[in-house]
Amino acid sequence: MSKLRKEKPSSSSGECRSDSTPPVFFPAAIGVPNEDFKFSDVQYEHLEKAGGVKFAAQQRSRLLTLADAWIGDLRLRRTARPKQFRECLEKMEKAFTRAEEACQWDHGLEYHLVHWAMEAPVKDANVFPVALSALEHQLQTVRQTVVALIQCLPPDPGRQRPFDDERRIIFLADIFEQAGGKASVYSSQHVETGSVADTPFRRFAQRFYLLLPAEDKRDPGGLDEALRLALIARRAKHSASS
Repeated sequence: MSKLRKEKPSSSSGECRSDSTPPVFFPAAIGVPNEDFKFSDVQYEHLEKAGGVKFAAQQRSRLLTLADAWIGDLRLRRTARPKQFRECLEKMEKAFTRAEEACQWDHGLEYHLVHWAMEAPVKDANVFPVALSALEHQLQTVRQTVVALIQCLPPDPGRQRPFDDERRIIFLADIFEQAGGKASVYSSQHVETGSVADTPFRRFAQRFYLLLPAEDKRDPGGLDEALRLALIARRAKHSASS
């Protein structure tokens, strides 16, 4: 069993987004496991071994807080897009239109049926036409709202949403260096292969990311590039503030 959790925009939502990708609809209702995510002692030890560092209790707590926020980002990225909302609303509009038509009784066979029904020995049958008219009006009101909602939807060109995880990576690097490590990711000397040097931070970050229970994550190569770019941005911020 799972439950729904309403999500507000994460702290990384202020990062630059492409105008060609659809936004996340807030508040977002996300299915989440009943149990909150936690790292086991063994998993912490594996992270420490991968990075060659030792995390104090406070740093372990910060890693867990970061993981929870990052998981939320990845889940938000998978939430419904405008195209899916549009399909759902258009389905409603068609259903409500058919229901409105079913409520109309002032002509033909339906007119005869309703007047017969008013005399039938059935509870509330005497107000059957009034109930039908009220229901038709209510359906019409809801349908008009649905049409207005469709018009409010932003375009959906079909491109994937960005990961927007630069801040998360920078925070991960901060924690790593607080534990005595050095956050570095760079291309190896084998330029022709396009490989990335297997630094302690890279090993640690790859393992940390792998442990996040979320779908549609970056592949290892994509994460390497994201790590590299985030560390460049991190150095630039440090230089600007010093």
